[in-house]
Amino acid sequence: MIVPRFTQDRCVILSDSGVESLLACAMAHEQQQLSGSDSSILLPAWWESTQEIDLMISVIDRAVVRQAGVYALDIYPEASVYPIEGDPLFEHSLGAMQSDMLLRAAHIALRSGIRRVVWPIRAMRPEMKVEMDTLIEQVATSVDRALLAARLASLDADEHSAVEVIIETPFVDLTNGQVSDLASDLAIPLETCWWQHGQNLPSAQERFAYWSSMSLRSPAQVEPKPRPQTHA
Repeated sequence: MIVPRFTQDRCVILSDSGVESLLACAMAHEQQQLSGSDSSILLPAWWESTQEIDLMISVIDRAVVRQAGVYALDIYPEASVYPIEGDPLFEHSLGAMQSDMLLRAAHIALRSGIRRVVWPIRAMRPEMKVEMDTLIEQVATSVDRALLAARLASLDADEHSAVEVIIETPFVDLTNGQVSDLASDLAIPLETCWWQHGQNLPSAQERFAYWSSMSLRSPAQVEPKPRPQTHA
């Protein structure tokens, strides 16, 4: 099974509370347990096309809280990088919306003294049926977007401190099957994902139907994991 490389540093995880974000939470928790480092921080976000972000925000926010509790992660208080509602540019350009989201997230990370941002975007999704060439192009575009947004944000950091931010995309080229294998191996609690509690929202029914075909753990089995001991 392919296991994506995940940062060993404390990081900011962009979270739409989907499966990929949940995988990032699980892997960040593992790194915390190994290193004894401070908890990584979840930053609520959304990076797909939607005309109903105002309806989705409350569902995503609640799911992010559930996932953070399971994996003993922190959440930015009163901060998110959702699309700016009502801006015509973002309503008609998915790329512009993603670039703006990444730039805002990178600045938030830099202000927090965190140098790594994890963007758990994935080019392939369960409901998608596209040609391989299109998927490859989408993977390359996402990687380039993350790299360039990080470089742009780093220009605004204190030039004398040599600080820069890195935006990583560990799951961008994984297939549905590879994500399913990884989800099963890590025993992630899929019932904490946004589409479990927002089935009337866009794309929720397709994702619920796909991921529900896996063996889900019951909510009773989901218990918050202890925070690792940190060293002074």
